[in-house]
Amino acid sequence: MNRFSIPFRFLCLGLLLFAAPVMAKGKVKVFILAGQSNMEGHGQVSSLEHLGNHPKYGGLLKKLKNPDGSWAVRKDVTVAWKSREGKKKGPLSVGWGAQEQELGPELMFGTIMGELYDEHVLLIKAAWGGKSVWCDFRSPSAGEMTWDEKRVLKRDNFLKPGLFYRRMVAEIKEGLANIKNLVPGYEGEGYELAGLAWFQGWNDFCEWHLQLDKKPVGLGLIKRYPHNLAAMFRDLRKDLGAPGLPIVIGELGVGGQEMEKRAKREDDHEAQGMLAFRRAQRAVAADGSLERVTFVPTAEYWDSRLQELREQSDAWWNEKEKKGIKSTEENHLPTKELNDEFLRLGVHWYCHYNGSAANYSLVGYALAEALKK
Repeated sequence: MNRFSIPFRFLCLGLLLFAAPVMAKGKVKVFILAGQSNMEGHGQVSSLEHLGNHPKYGGLLKKLKNPDGSWAVRKDVTVAWKSREGKKKGPLSVGWGAQEQELGPELMFGTIMGELYDEHVLLIKAAWGGKSVWCDFRSPSAGEMTWDEKRVLKRDNFLKPGLFYRRMVAEIKEGLANIKNLVPGYEGEGYELAGLAWFQGWNDFCEWHLQLDKKPVGLGLIKRYPHNLAAMFRDLRKDLGAPGLPIVIGELGVGGQEMEKRAKREDDHEAQGMLAFRRAQRAVAADGSLERVTFVPTAEYWDSRLQELREQSDAWWNEKEKKGIKSTEENHLPTKELNDEFLRLGVHWYCHYNGSAANYSLVGYALAEALKK
């Protein structure tokens, strides 16, 4: 035996242990992350560094990084998303949003829960873009549709009421039934359904302006939201056999707290509709017939500077169209300085928080903290 044999063996063993998946300890903690496109996640990974500049929550960025500055990969937290094209399951890190270069609330949510529990954490995502509660996620006990709902369904006759509620239940059950194939090192420890984070609402809100046959319909969808979402929570608990499942509702924070000022203007019906929708979300948590349901404010995380750049970019886009200038990643805005800032902060649709990874991360943080309580 030469003098290098023993150290080399220990080195190999160490490498094997480092590469091995984290073993589950005790019952797996399972969290359901459900909703529509904002739960899918459209935060641009390239903008995540900006989280570190937040005056109050900037320190959270360190939780997402390795000592060398690279993005951490948590082997103690698994993400499972049956509907995700390409990646279906794997350890938590950046890139679990709607696209590889995007993230949603899952990153910070899973990081907080991974720090909280010694047991393995499993995040089951059940999210699809452009889905409403009044129709797509409609559950059995919501009952017969209102006049407003029927009118919109007649217009959008391609919709199938309840389809995505049924898909959500089926995918959650499938994930739980196949937990041994999802959780590394799982040896029959069992699982605990530890909570549901619900982040959705745009498609129930965005018809605020809708009129059919000169009769207002859109606000009727908002007024019915508390009834429909409360029914969905009751049915979901029943279908999953989890009557005490803790639930948190993430506020639709698009437009931020500025919506409160805007809504005071008599002609700003969009802002008035947004505040009405946020009140509808709060009403679900205040429903006396539901227990362990919490409303989580998120409007404070809206990036007002990014919104300013978005509005400038929209105006510049119109100018480019008039002048026949082709739009590229280098000319979202007319100067390099503004364009670089825009790319650094986000760049996506208004309804997707303008692509701010910091915004999505703070939503995930708030949802996790609320469930911890």
